[in-house]
Amino acid sequence: MFGRLILNALRHLALHPVRTLLVLQGVIWGTALGVFPAAVIHGSLKKAEEEAAVQGTDRILIALEQLEAEKAFEWKDVGWLRRRYAEDVRHVTGMGVYESEDRKTPPVMATDPEALASRALTLTAGRFLRDADIRDASRVCVLEHAAASELFPDRDPLGQSVEVAEVGTFEVVGVVAPQDVKSENMDEFGYESGHVMSRFIQDMKRNIGIVDDGQVKELRTGRNIMVPHAAVPTFKPYVIEMRADPKAILELRDRLRRDLIEAGFQPVIFTNAVLPFLYGRTLDTLVELNRVVFVLAVMVGASIVCALMVLSVVERQREIAIRRVEGARRWHIGTQFIVETGTICAVGGVLGVPLGLGLAAIRVWFEPLGTVDWTFPPMESAVIVAVVAVIGLIGGLLPAWRAVRVDPVEILRYE
Repeated sequence: MFGRLILNALRHLALHPVRTLLVLQGVIWGTALGVFPAAVIHGSLKKAEEEAAVQGTDRILIALEQLEAEKAFEWKDVGWLRRRYAEDVRHVTGMGVYESEDRKTPPVMATDPEALASRALTLTAGRFLRDADIRDASRVCVLEHAAASELFPDRDPLGQSVEVAEVGTFEVVGVVAPQDVKSENMDEFGYESGHVMSRFIQDMKRNIGIVDDGQVKELRTGRNIMVPHAAVPTFKPYVIEMRADPKAILELRDRLRRDLIEAGFQPVIFTNAVLPFLYGRTLDTLVELNRVVFVLAVMVGASIVCALMVLSVVERQREIAIRRVEGARRWHIGTQFIVETGTICAVGGVLGVPLGLGLAAIRVWFEPLGTVDWTFPPMESAVIVAVVAVIGLIGGLLPAWRAVRVDPVEILRYE
């Protein structure tokens, strides 16, 4: 019996395609409004956590403002930050890149053993710097991939010597693998280099006197010769890099700024530009606002569906009267209208999910930030479709009530 009611409901909906489509598209767009933000939010969070090293969402870069009488970083400051934030950060390293005057050899980067993990690097051969190299001021070095190709294009770099003017000779003990292309082409804010937003930010930094972005970009050239900072004691770290849980980056940034200012520094702290959206209060506000908009959209959609189905009852009074005379009971008539309304809302809810995902994909396509992405939110989609279907069933109660109150005798008397 229930199967026949569903078939009758579907048959009637097919007989009035224009009205059905008008109702259906309202439900579809209401569902899409609920799925679209959830798809972008969950996709961005997932990508930020999976590609944290590439996108820089787990990274904090600390530099200093370009002021004449500023206090420079020392290597003891790197150790101080490492001890102070031992429970909050995964890795801390200091870096200072210095170009030789003859320009014939790649730049020298004074750093420490934490640089491999802090910079999210991997080795293709040999080993990285060790604590013993720092303690003994060993004359060893690790070549980044571009430096290895430039200095030793036809032979294995391991065990070879690299002579840097005014610095000395170092033995090659390791070679770094090329970084992800996206990582090398992305600035410290998470924008791809060359993007209009990236250029705008770099120009703004220069205008307000912030550290030259060229210095920070030296960290991603792949041409550096990494040496123990103890072997070049005159080289100071001008950039400190940290890696931590992306969710904790914003809080750490604020704490670092306070601690460094109290220590007499004038820091400039870089984090990925999308972090305030992903892990800030703005996201929570947007989620709540999206829920309100979704509820309002569903309520308006349900009201429209209910109103149109009431009009349908008025148009179909003769049909209802004939069915009653043929033996259909009141609950048969009422159930049919409830099923019709619920079917429209259920189908609209199912069709609204792919529309919402499509809107999310378009939104990501126009987004310059590499961290923003979309994914299918199964829980939210299931809940939204279920809520829409239930509201559709509830919205069908009024037209069903009107239908069962039709008096077949009164209707057929005037036919």
